[in-house]
Amino acid sequence: MNPRVIRTAASRVKLISPTGRKTTRIGAIPVFEEGLYEIAQDTYAWLVPNGSWGETNLGLVRCGDKTMLIDTCWDLHHTRDMLEHADAVLKEAPIHGVINTHADGDHCWGNQLFNGLPIYSTKACADQIHHHKPAQLSALKWSSKLFSCVPANGVDALGRYMGDMLRPYRFSGIKVVGASQTFSGQMSMDVGGVAFKLHEVGPGHTNGDCVVHVPDRRVVFTGDILFVGVTPVAWAGPVANITKALRQIQAMDVDVIVPGHGPLATLADVQSQIDYWDWLHSELAPLAAQGVNVDDAARRCLESKAFRRAPFAKWLAPERLFTSACTLYREWGLETAKYSGPIGQLDHFRRQALLQPSS
Repeated sequence: MNPRVIRTAASRVKLISPTGRKTTRIGAIPVFEEGLYEIAQDTYAWLVPNGSWGETNLGLVRCGDKTMLIDTCWDLHHTRDMLEHADAVLKEAPIHGVINTHADGDHCWGNQLFNGLPIYSTKACADQIHHHKPAQLSALKWSSKLFSCVPANGVDALGRYMGDMLRPYRFSGIKVVGASQTFSGQMSMDVGGVAFKLHEVGPGHTNGDCVVHVPDRRVVFTGDILFVGVTPVAWAGPVANITKALRQIQAMDVDVIVPGHGPLATLADVQSQIDYWDWLHSELAPLAAQGVNVDDAARRCLESKAFRRAPFAKWLAPERLFTSACTLYREWGLETAKYSGPIGQLDHFRRQALLQPSS
């Protein structure tokens, strides 16, 4: 396997419970092995290649005879799969509580398996967590098969795009469970003598982002403030909050950085994402000032020589730039949506799908 998964200052990182799968959930060649990694003493990361939609990294921090879980999966099936592979840890130190880094379903829709335990998040995350329903994605998963048969106005592209994204996941039976304990700003907690520092850094990727710093273990779990090898996305903005949070991560005294998606990060990876956001802002701003609509502006960015020469041109899902471009346009007071409500959301993904390199 590619050694990039162990590109970190920590010498103890090792794969202790591999899944043995030879492809990713969407059938791609994995660039690192899926499974449970020990990343520091009594500290673990569930890493899922290659970091695409729903291929979410989780954290487990053992605190004596109890374990804190950082984020859950997009569905119950994949959350249970993680628990099975972590059984050697959890049979001695059962899960004591859950911390959600943000309200995207692929980081919290497995929460119901821990209903009754304390679940922590920012207040803004808790306020947003019920905005999207598993039933909506279940319906979209099946309707994408019909969309893919409609070769008009990019509807077929939408069907393929959403079908590929949702196919590995089982959204039936999910009940969205939000936090029982919330905070704003910062929160410190002690679990079995282990200190956790929760830093609210949103709105940025979503309304209620936080990063989880475990100082004694010299580890930080970033949630989706950081992606590695995968194009980041700003659903909420402002984008400046994301770059501010990334600089906070750079300043932390840690050995291991666990991104929301992709392999373990180095400081260079964090800087690369800052560079991406700075580049996107500088490319889009003059186009917006000229009155170029967001669809054309996003396409020009992706087709530019500057993009093709940049390291981030090799990241997965470059078409996600469209969502972030929409967020920046909204920050500048410009219109991006053609429709509102569920139709508007589908149209957004249709427009994004049309920017895929293969489309």
